[in-house]
Amino acid sequence: MNVCLAIALDGGLGVTAFFAAVVLVFIAARAMNAVGALLKGSISVRESDRIVLSRCLPYYAQLDRTARREFDQRVTDFINDKEFHGRGIEVTREMKLMLAGSAVQVTFGLEPLLLMHFSRIVVYPDQYRNRPQSHLHLGEVNPGMRVIAISWKHFLQGYAEPTDARNVGLHEMAHALWFENRIPNVETGFLSDKILLEWRQLAEDESARIRAGEDRFFREYAATDQAEFFAVAVEYFFEKPVVYRAALPELYECMVQLLGQDPAEMKASSHQDR
Repeated sequence: MNVCLAIALDGGLGVTAFFAAVVLVFIAARAMNAVGALLKGSISVRESDRIVLSRCLPYYAQLDRTARREFDQRVTDFINDKEFHGRGIEVTREMKLMLAGSAVQVTFGLEPLLLMHFSRIVVYPDQYRNRPQSHLHLGEVNPGMRVIAISWKHFLQGYAEPTDARNVGLHEMAHALWFENRIPNVETGFLSDKILLEWRQLAEDESARIRAGEDRFFREYAATDQAEFFAVAVEYFFEKPVVYRAALPELYECMVQLLGQDPAEMKASSHQDR
């Protein structure tokens, strides 16, 4: 048993009171971070930023004016909630916009989320090693360090090819979302337990087919574990939504319900408006 939890129980606080106290401390810490952001100069989306988002994020370009205003606000809130660190690269305003846009794209169908457990975004110019003897990474999410790390070269490649279902930005933000749903804080439990249970079963069935070498829709890496399956599924969900829906309709519908948006329908509506 966690030592702090044991002390709380011995002192008569009870589990509910203990976790309530944890949440309050967490909120206070985030509030202090927000004040710090204001003191060092917070960011808000301006017209030149909207041009960047429209040019670089196909998802944003498909949104109507009302949805773009909501997207802009979420991008603003995400940037102001995070510390951005470059490792051998300067993190520019444009980079912050695109990274935040990637996170907002994944979460846009849900109530506003900051992925607040992850306080730092670390950007590398290219693939990197997080330890001297480790393998090369394109990106990673580390809940213990509260870090989302990204190779900027590969982040850009992901958006340069918006229909190949290989997008490191979406992949890593999906990992952050997956963890955030389970980490105790005020954003916990935003994914429906009922839908998630159904999704897990469908994902395991599909992973078993991949491991068995049967015909598959997702790339082989999806079968690593359910966290990787979810991250890969998010890439396909946004970059190949129409073919995903046709190939795996039940799994696709589960994703629609989990994430609160339907990119296949969004794409169809976008084409009709042209």
